[in-house]
Amino acid sequence: MLIQLRRFSPATVFCLLFALAAAGCSTPGGANSGVFASVTIKDRSVEEISAATAEVFAADGYAGGPSGSGQMVFQKAASRGTSFAREGVVSAGYGAQTINRVKLKMVELPANSYRLEGTAYMVTGGDDPFFQNEVPLTHIRRGPYQSLLDKVKKQLN
Repeated sequence: MLIQLRRFSPATVFCLLFALAAAGCSTPGGANSGVFASVTIKDRSVEEISAATAEVFAADGYAGGPSGSGQMVFQKAASRGTSFAREGVVSAGYGAQTINRVKLKMVELPANSYRLEGTAYMVTGGDDPFFQNEVPLTHIRRGPYQSLLDKVKKQLN
């Protein structure tokens, strides 16, 4: 195998390794496969969970709330550096702002429980939904969002 690798240039090997690292690790079909961040909350109503979630996200600078039956959307402006990286120097210089968006939903479980699960996105393209580009964050970047959901669960206990 070492002999075969010598036929590839260092740049090619680097690109292959980068592609593998960017793909991340996941277990297909595992428990909560595909769920970005989630918590299970017992013995609370949908209204109580929604209120606590809105409070926790508002305390972290997010605006938003319920967007449908058992669903919520929260968003806040991304950092200036993120906006420069995602929008480009010229657009960001003229005020284009990248948005952090979190979409949450409540999934009813047995035994009077709900799973509050969500996905985070980086949104570029301004305020008009037609021009927006919503890019989901990878599981590697779930930490801050999982922490917010953990705070919701803690507040309800």
